[in-house]
Amino acid sequence: MYVIPKSLVADIQYNQQQIEKYKNGEIGAKQFKAVRVPMGVYEQRQDGHYMLRIRSVGGLITPSQIKRVAEVATSVRASHIHVTTRQEFQLHDVSIDDVTPAMISLKEVGLSTQGGGGNTIRNILVNIQGGINSRQVFDPYPYAVALTSRLIEEKDSWTMPRKLKIAFDINEEDADLSLVADLGFIPKIIDGEKGFKVLLGGSVASNPHKGWLVFDFLPEKDLFRAAKAAMNFFNLNGNRKNRHKARIRHIFYKYGESETIKLYKEEFNKLLHDTSLDFVPADLQFNYETPRFEPIKDDGGEFILWKRRYASAQTLNKGRWSVLVPFLNGNIQAEKLLQIADFLDAFGNDVVRLTPRQSFQIRNVQEQYLPNIYHFFKTIGFPVDSPLIINNLTACTGADTCRLGICLPKGLEKAIANRLQKSGLNLDEIPDLKININGCPNSCAQNAWSDLGFSGRIGRKGDFPYPAYNVWARINGKQELAEVQGFVAAKDVPAFVESYLKHYLDVKSQYSSYDEFVRKDGNTVITNILESFSEIPDFEEDKNYYYDWGAKDVFSLASNGQAECSAGLFDIIELDQDTIKEKQAELLKPGVNVEKVLHDIVFSASHMLLVTRGLDPRTDDEVYDGFEQQFIKTGFVSETFLPVVEKARKGFSLRNDSVKVNALALRVNELYASMDDSLQFKIDNEETFKEQTKEQELKEKSQQTSDSVAKYDFRGVACPMNFVKTKVVLATMKHGSLLEILLDDGEPIKNVPGSVRLEGHEVLETSNVDDYWKVLIKKN
Repeated sequence: MYVIPKSLVADIQYNQQQIEKYKNGEIGAKQFKAVRVPMGVYEQRQDGHYMLRIRSVGGLITPSQIKRVAEVATSVRASHIHVTTRQEFQLHDVSIDDVTPAMISLKEVGLSTQGGGGNTIRNILVNIQGGINSRQVFDPYPYAVALTSRLIEEKDSWTMPRKLKIAFDINEEDADLSLVADLGFIPKIIDGEKGFKVLLGGSVASNPHKGWLVFDFLPEKDLFRAAKAAMNFFNLNGNRKNRHKARIRHIFYKYGESETIKLYKEEFNKLLHDTSLDFVPADLQFNYETPRFEPIKDDGGEFILWKRRYASAQTLNKGRWSVLVPFLNGNIQAEKLLQIADFLDAFGNDVVRLTPRQSFQIRNVQEQYLPNIYHFFKTIGFPVDSPLIINNLTACTGADTCRLGICLPKGLEKAIANRLQKSGLNLDEIPDLKININGCPNSCAQNAWSDLGFSGRIGRKGDFPYPAYNVWARINGKQELAEVQGFVAAKDVPAFVESYLKHYLDVKSQYSSYDEFVRKDGNTVITNILESFSEIPDFEEDKNYYYDWGAKDVFSLASNGQAECSAGLFDIIELDQDTIKEKQAELLKPGVNVEKVLHDIVFSASHMLLVTRGLDPRTDDEVYDGFEQQFIKTGFVSETFLPVVEKARKGFSLRNDSVKVNALALRVNELYASMDDSLQFKIDNEETFKEQTKEQELKEKSQQTSDSVAKYDFRGVACPMNFVKTKVVLATMKHGSLLEILLDDGEPIKNVPGSVRLEGHEVLETSNVDDYWKVLIKKN
């Protein structure tokens, strides 16, 4: 197993000191967060509740370690234990007072939470076929374990611009995890020498990209050099100002492929002559046991069906089998995990891997004991009799615990499973199809790296928001990123999934594989099915559409805690983005009303970024006025686009301006892509920007009182616009300045202060005045 760094004890002690300071009010939440998150301690949606994330390289963990995890979860009264898509355990709803005892107890069995979060080396992923499948070039586990041990000893592993994710696969043909990692390793052997194909900069988060090739073959002795060079390169070139662009792929976006690879190899070459950096894989010592209990005999139909679905003979270690054991939503209670640990201990210490699909892989068991496994898990209540595709559904934790969540993907996962169970479809024909569900635009559940993916978003019908999901599909091939095909209300997602799978099963015989089907016809099929779900009823007609799966209350921005205002802001922008994309696609279709489509594109392009300037236009004229004043006259958008905008405003023909219309849409999207988290854009004419902000600064000064508190009245301004206006004002103020805003009771006071804190500012005071609130903010 990986070697715990000697510094861990001191780090745990320091973390405890910071806990005490935070509890005593000696340090603020922001300062405390900077210490606890790298130690794998995350605050959850409910204040005062924390999650601990426990590192286990490639999901490799022994039964005795699993037992300790269960014991710790019991001692700290965790609500549940969760298996993550990064092959780790998480303990949920832990009191801050229980964090240090948990860390100490885990350390005793070689486990640590350190590096579970923050700007660090995250848990290294490994393809779970490593060590048991003859298709592997060689077993990647000894390399992942040894690399972890060395990296977590490095002091600069904990102070990078942002997280660094590493993954190992077993060969090029089955490459998966490594293709979308910050640093990906694919085993190769050339002339008898072991080594790796190395990819850099992959990610499935926002603006995703597959990794760029930096070494077609890297000798195994240089493995640590490659990783350390990636750290050094990242530390030198990573964006430390804007966390949304602080990943390696953004260095590629900034400098281009050739220059970025050159910068990386310069760091690698600096390390070539330091022999202390030579890499040696770990010597993993495993023992394999025959259980003392007798094998159960079972030749019944239920067991045989389960065996066909979930068990497979290993092509290495002949005579041994592996089994997939799904957890509902990746969750399990401590008492059940303790039972599992005791049961598996009879088979030895190389018997478990946590999988990226939030389940267990039980490996290296004799075939005669498969009935024991089946009956054990069935007895303790696992869903062992469902088709694999149902139990293989993967979802992130979502808005019920995550502060960034929008939707409730675990509720949707259950709804999809129930729908498919009742569908009558022959789901055993598509056991390997991966459906991933994410509750927000982030990609913790890897919706962009799935066969069929969903990512949470906000839809609107009139004045009412409703939970919805973007739909993703791999239309470019199995080893390519999925792309958004459209969106659907959360209420209709289970029916959409059933319709889509039914269509594929009906035509399955016409294709050699699902991959061929989705590449050839996936986009058309999904678009057509989505069209049938495009209309949703008004709120008064059917309120069910305005409740999320598993929610007790009507969906609202307020339900999203601290992140709801930002979520609403970006959702407003993305609605226009989606419209532009859809309308541009329509231009390519025969028989389309070109005039109307071009007007729609100009309108959406003009409307798209007005929210970043605190504008909430109610008429078409207000949209065009706002765009001209805030974007054309300020120089963000060239004046050459003004005639097109005026034609759209006046309803004049745009048929001969399609090139200009599309160029306008491109410019607006470029501005959005360049926007930082203060809602400022990079523009060509810096003097124009100075002029634009000068007027705002004068306005700020004129509204400041003698005690230097800027005051703004945002009563009557709805969410998320009140937050946007607050954010725009804060962007013009100096650090340490004070801002007082007035907010309505209800959603505004629930939403805005939390979102301001999430931006890193301090909310010094909230006070109720009659039917409204005063909020005093200090800019940080």
